[in-house]
Amino acid sequence: MSTIDPAAARRARLERQQGSTGAALAAAAFALLLVATSAVIGYSFAGILDTFRLMELNSVFSTWESQMPNTAFGLPVGIVATIAAWALYAKWNHRFTGDTTRFVGVGPLTLVLLGLAIGLWIGCSSWTAPDQPGMQIDPTFGEDEAWGAGAWIFYAAQWWLPALVGVLAVAAYFAGVAGRRRSAGRTALIERMLVTGRRAPGVVTESTLPSGEASSVLFSLTVKFTDASGTDRWVKRTVKYRAAEVPPVGAPVTVLYDPADPGDTSRIFLASGPAETAADFRRNEL
Repeated sequence: MSTIDPAAARRARLERQQGSTGAALAAAAFALLLVATSAVIGYSFAGILDTFRLMELNSVFSTWESQMPNTAFGLPVGIVATIAAWALYAKWNHRFTGDTTRFVGVGPLTLVLLGLAIGLWIGCSSWTAPDQPGMQIDPTFGEDEAWGAGAWIFYAAQWWLPALVGVLAVAAYFAGVAGRRRSAGRTALIERMLVTGRRAPGVVTESTLPSGEASSVLFSLTVKFTDASGTDRWVKRTVKYRAAEVPPVGAPVTVLYDPADPGDTSRIFLASGPAETAADFRRNEL
């Protein structure tokens, strides 16, 4: 049996992985896997949608049978695989950055939407051709009917559906870029305040005890602290904690604030217990 402190060994391993080539390669591999599993979902959904599309485009007396392979099994398989790939990508992306509050590069939602767009594009390109574009052909009674607006929308879905999801992927990417810029700016602010600001002990005055089996909870936390002039102040934050780590009323916290303007809530940051780095003050922020 080893006599090495397992917690210290775990911290040392995580520190070695931060910024390492191995962690970067693992994150890249699981990013590609996430795109692939999401593409399976997109392709499978396109295969299922083909049958419903034919019901709209062809006459009830014609065929509604899709010529695509049966993809129904691919949907649950793709969903489960995507959830697993998402978790693994997040794990190795965070290990590379050493920061569980942000993703470097591309966020997982963008990768999922990209994969869905690819899968839908491949699946929609394989859709079964209708009997005749613009017309429901009745081979039994000869009572053909022109397509309505709904039929034309279904027919054009082979183009607009993959394009729509592709646009969402692009929007998610730029939203992620903007979010990472805001996050980087907030981290930079905390780092400056660690030099120019002041830390004070605080105490939780209002908290929420978790219920149920959730692994993490979002709730409002109110903290009281006393600034350098002896004035008592309260600050309320919406925070995210692991259920087992939710601070109860009376728990001590560390408050970082701007002594030049201690009432500026945008420049007040909270951390559970002792805090020395910006990551400590960002850990439970939304």
